[in-house]
Amino acid sequence: MEIAHSVAIRVFCREEENENEIVNGLKSLIPLDFEKEKIAVKKQTTLGFSDKKIAIFEVALTKNRHIKAFLENMLSKISGTDKQMLLRQLDSRVDDSANFFVRFEKETLAKRNELLVTDGGNCYHVKIKIAAYPSNKENAMKVVRKLLDRKPQTI
Repeated sequence: MEIAHSVAIRVFCREEENENEIVNGLKSLIPLDFEKEKIAVKKQTTLGFSDKKIAIFEVALTKNRHIKAFLENMLSKISGTDKQMLLRQLDSRVDDSANFFVRFEKETLAKRNELLVTDGGNCYHVKIKIAAYPSNKENAMKVVRKLLDRKPQTI
Protein backbone atom coordinates (compact mmCIF):
# COMPACT_ATOMS: atom_id res chain seq x y z
CA MET A 1 0.00 0.00 0.00
CA GLU A 2 1.32 3.41 -0.95
CA ILE A 3 1.74 5.73 2.04
CA ALA A 4 2.98 8.86 0.29
CA HIS A 5 3.25 10.29 -3.20
CA SER A 6 6.35 12.36 -2.47
CA VAL A 7 8.74 13.59 0.21
CA ALA A 8 10.58 16.92 0.10
CA ILE A 9 13.37 17.62 2.57
CA ARG A 10 14.95 21.06 2.84
CA VAL A 11 17.60 22.58 5.08
CA PHE A 12 19.20 26.02 5.29
CA CYS A 13 22.93 26.31 5.88
CA ARG A 14 24.42 29.60 7.09
CA GLU A 15 27.90 30.74 6.04
CA GLU A 16 29.43 29.82 9.38
CA GLU A 17 28.02 26.27 9.32
CA ASN A 18 29.78 23.25 7.86
CA GLU A 19 28.03 22.49 4.54
CA ASN A 20 29.33 18.90 4.36
CA GLU A 21 28.00 18.15 7.84
CA ILE A 22 24.58 19.61 6.97
CA VAL A 23 24.39 17.71 3.65
CA ASN A 24 25.50 14.47 5.33
CA GLY A 25 22.71 14.96 7.88
CA LEU A 26 20.26 15.35 5.01
CA LYS A 27 21.58 12.22 3.31
CA SER A 28 21.36 10.24 6.56
CA LEU A 29 17.57 10.62 6.41
CA ILE A 30 17.52 8.46 3.27
CA PRO A 31 19.57 5.28 3.75
CA LEU A 32 20.30 4.73 0.08
CA ASP A 33 23.25 5.21 -2.27
CA PHE A 34 22.42 8.63 -3.73
CA GLU A 35 24.61 8.16 -6.81
CA LYS A 36 23.33 4.66 -7.62
CA GLU A 37 19.69 5.65 -7.01
CA LYS A 38 20.13 8.96 -8.89
CA ILE A 39 18.91 11.00 -5.93
CA ALA A 40 20.00 14.61 -6.33
CA VAL A 41 20.76 17.09 -3.58
CA LYS A 42 19.91 20.45 -5.11
CA LYS A 43 21.62 23.57 -3.86
CA GLN A 44 20.47 27.17 -4.11
CA THR A 45 22.18 30.20 -2.64
CA THR A 46 20.46 33.29 -1.34
CA LEU A 47 21.25 36.26 0.86
CA GLY A 48 20.03 36.51 4.43
CA PHE A 49 20.26 39.27 7.01
CA SER A 50 23.31 41.53 6.67
CA ASP A 51 23.89 40.12 3.18
CA LYS A 52 25.20 36.82 4.58
CA LYS A 53 25.03 33.91 2.14
CA ILE A 54 22.65 31.09 2.93
CA ALA A 55 22.75 27.77 1.08
CA ILE A 56 19.49 25.88 0.70
CA PHE A 57 19.81 22.13 0.17
CA GLU A 58 16.82 20.12 -1.00
CA VAL A 59 16.02 16.52 -1.87
CA ALA A 60 12.78 15.46 -3.56
CA LEU A 61 11.71 11.80 -3.43
CA THR A 62 9.03 10.50 -5.80
CA LYS A 63 9.95 6.85 -6.29
CA ASN A 64 8.07 4.49 -4.01
CA ARG A 65 11.19 2.59 -2.87
CA HIS A 66 12.94 5.88 -1.98
CA ILE A 67 9.93 7.09 -0.02
CA LYS A 68 9.64 3.75 1.75
CA ALA A 69 13.34 3.80 2.73
CA PHE A 70 12.96 7.33 4.10
CA LEU A 71 9.80 6.50 6.07
CA GLU A 72 11.24 3.30 7.56
CA ASN A 73 14.41 5.14 8.57
CA MET A 74 12.46 8.05 10.04
CA LEU A 75 10.15 5.80 12.06
CA SER A 76 13.06 3.76 13.40
CA LYS A 77 14.84 6.89 14.65
CA ILE A 78 11.96 8.91 16.13
CA SER A 79 11.43 8.33 19.83
CA GLY A 80 8.10 7.11 21.15
CA THR A 81 7.69 10.44 22.94
CA ASP A 82 8.14 12.36 19.68
CA LYS A 83 5.68 10.04 17.89
CA GLN A 84 3.10 10.73 20.60
CA MET A 85 3.72 14.48 20.27
CA LEU A 86 3.25 14.28 16.49
CA LEU A 87 -0.03 12.43 17.01
CA ARG A 88 -1.24 15.08 19.48
CA GLN A 89 -0.27 17.88 17.06
CA LEU A 90 -1.56 16.10 13.96
CA ASP A 91 -4.28 18.65 13.19
CA SER A 92 -1.69 21.42 12.84
CA ARG A 93 0.83 19.23 11.00
CA VAL A 94 -1.47 18.11 8.17
CA ASP A 95 -2.88 20.67 5.75
CA ASP A 96 -5.98 20.63 3.56
CA SER A 97 -3.91 19.34 0.61
CA ALA A 98 -2.93 16.17 2.53
CA ASN A 99 0.64 17.29 3.27
CA PHE A 100 2.22 16.17 6.55
CA PHE A 101 4.92 18.48 7.94
CA VAL A 102 7.63 17.62 10.44
CA ARG A 103 10.87 19.32 11.42
CA PHE A 104 14.02 17.72 12.81
CA GLU A 105 16.54 19.63 14.90
CA LYS A 106 19.47 20.42 12.60
CA GLU A 107 22.46 20.15 14.92
CA THR A 108 21.28 16.89 16.52
CA LEU A 109 20.86 15.24 13.11
CA ALA A 110 23.98 16.70 11.48
CA LYS A 111 26.35 15.98 14.37
CA ARG A 112 24.88 12.85 16.02
CA ASN A 113 22.61 11.33 13.34
CA GLU A 114 19.68 11.42 15.77
CA LEU A 115 16.17 12.61 15.01
CA LEU A 116 14.64 15.08 17.42
CA VAL A 117 11.31 16.61 16.40
CA THR A 118 11.29 20.38 16.84
CA ASP A 119 9.09 23.38 16.19
CA GLY A 120 12.12 25.66 15.82
CA GLY A 121 13.38 27.11 12.58
CA ASN A 122 16.97 25.81 12.68
CA CYS A 123 16.01 22.43 11.31
CA TYR A 124 15.50 19.99 8.47
CA HIS A 125 12.05 20.67 7.02
CA VAL A 126 10.17 17.58 5.81
CA LYS A 127 7.00 17.73 3.72
CA ILE A 128 5.30 14.41 3.01
CA LYS A 129 2.48 14.32 0.45
CA ILE A 130 0.23 11.65 1.94
CA ALA A 131 -1.51 9.15 -0.35
CA ALA A 132 -5.09 9.46 0.89
CA TYR A 133 -8.22 8.78 -1.14
CA PRO A 134 -10.06 11.00 -1.51
CA SER A 135 -7.22 13.41 -0.87
CA ASN A 136 -8.22 15.60 2.05
CA LYS A 137 -7.01 16.51 5.51
CA GLU A 138 -9.22 14.03 7.38
CA ASN A 139 -8.14 11.04 5.27
CA ALA A 140 -4.49 12.11 5.36
CA MET A 141 -4.63 12.30 9.16
CA LYS A 142 -5.94 8.71 9.27
CA VAL A 143 -3.00 7.53 7.14
CA VAL A 144 -0.47 9.42 9.29
CA ARG A 145 -1.97 7.99 12.50
CA LYS A 146 -1.55 4.46 11.11
CA LEU A 147 1.96 5.30 9.92
CA LEU A 148 3.08 6.60 13.33
CA ASP A 149 1.57 3.58 15.10
CA ARG A 150 3.42 1.08 12.86
CA LYS A 151 6.68 -0.66 13.35
CA PRO A 152 9.25 0.64 10.80
CA GLN A 153 9.61 -2.66 8.89
CA THR A 154 5.86 -2.91 8.19
CA ILE A 155 5.64 -0.06 5.66
